[in-house]
Amino acid sequence: HDPGTLVLLRNTRIEKELNRKAKPRYLGPLIVVHRNSGGSYVLADLNGAILKARVAQFRVIPYYPR
Repeated sequence: HDPGTLVLLRNTRIEKELNRKAKPRYLGPLIVVHRNSGGSYVLADLNGAILKARVAQFRVIPYYPR
């Protein structure tokens, strides 16, 4: 994904919980700040706050506004 595009972040914390059906599977939308050389992404909220942790590529999907 190119910098500046909107993406959704897969919520992998809920996969081992018992009540995961009621929880949101994706978090976002978030903005791609840049991509590191290893393939991970640096993401930011819509208000500009950058997430502390880097995000693996398999957790990021494109966001299409309706």
